Amino acid sequence: MSVAVETTHRFLRPADLGRIRRNQRRIQLTRMAVLARNVLFAGTLIAGAVWVYRETQSDTRFAVRQIEFAGAVHTPRAAIEGVTKHYAGLNLFRIDIARVQHDLRSLPWIQRIAIEKKLPNTLRINIVERTPAALLRGSAGFQYVDAAGVTLSELSPAVGDDDLPIVADAAGAELLRTMEFLKTLKQRDPLLYSRIGEIHPVPPRGFSIFDRELGAFIYVNDDDAAPKWRALYAIAQSEQFTRGGIEYADLRFADRVVVKPMKAAVAVTPPTHSTGTIQITN
Repeated sequence: MSVAVETTHRFLRPADLGRIRRNQRRIQLTRMAVLARNVLFAGTLIAGAVWVYRETQSDTRFAVRQIEFAGAVHTPRAAIEGVTKHYAGLNLFRIDIARVQHDLRSLPWIQRIAIEKKLPNTLRINIVERTPAALLRGSAGFQYVDAAGVTLSELSPAVGDDDLPIVADAAGAELLRTMEFLKTLKQRDPLLYSRIGEIHPVPPRGFSIFDRELGAFIYVNDDDAAPKWRALYAIAQSEQFTRGGIEYADLRFADRVVVKPMKAAVAVTPPTHSTGTIQITN
């Protein structure tokens, strides 16, 4: 019985307030020490970073002494050096990459570039050039253009033509429309694309195309050129039109195909798989 009373009495004793206060002060001091240590560590890091930044911005060891190029095939080296020579001797860490990219994109052949800074003093430039998609014929002669209608350079044996189609009488919006038509046709029907020798835009949505296989000009609209062009080949086979056998073919009508042969007109029965009317005219 006495044991139970003594135990109960012990748990009912008032708390030792002095010891609690000492523990709280000890915890506060520990927290302040940790905070001070963290502040000192952060300050040391910041001071070191500032020192490194100042050293890299002013140390002559990081002055650009070498500029390397990669990927340039058609862009003259002299043209690239003419742009990049202004960056020689500048601090490698102070060169504005966006400015270098902007300056180099002023050269026609360059589509995009990636720049790498190699310590301690080398600037490496990786170039991706545009791909010629056609030959633009104008008053100045033949010039390469890419799929976006960007003029690249004059026709050159060093570049070649890769059997590129010739675009004539095209500028501005009509040139862009023509290049978009060529791009789409190449993706959807490479065989028909390969037969284009020359193409002229005919506003608002037509084209005059010299067909290498038929040896004649055909007229098409940009939205239904491929199926009607294929139908024309079926007609040529049915009528036994050989290369050079027709003067022109007009495929721009909704309900008929107009074909003008080199010889006198003859009566024609449309192929069984075709729709509409075939008109062969003198």
